[in-house]
Amino acid sequence: METITELTAERTFNVVFNDSENSNDKGFELSYKEAKDYIDRNNGTNESYFEDYKGGIVSIVDNESGETVYEEEVL
Repeated sequence: METITELTAERTFNVVFNDSENSNDKGFELSYKEAKDYIDRNNGTNESYFEDYKGGIVSIVDNESGETVYEEEVL
């Protein structure tokens, strides 16, 4: 089984916002760490879609496979 480090070494990731009615993505091609840092830095603020999706979910999605590899509630 691949570790998250092995899994993310050569892949790019997008940040996706979802709630019961809508979905938007940032169109990013970031490393996993960059995507996670973006969420950590902005969740709980009014930055970008974080304001619109409070109470929804923000996810990190593998651009290649479409797999959600991380998610948390938008604060």
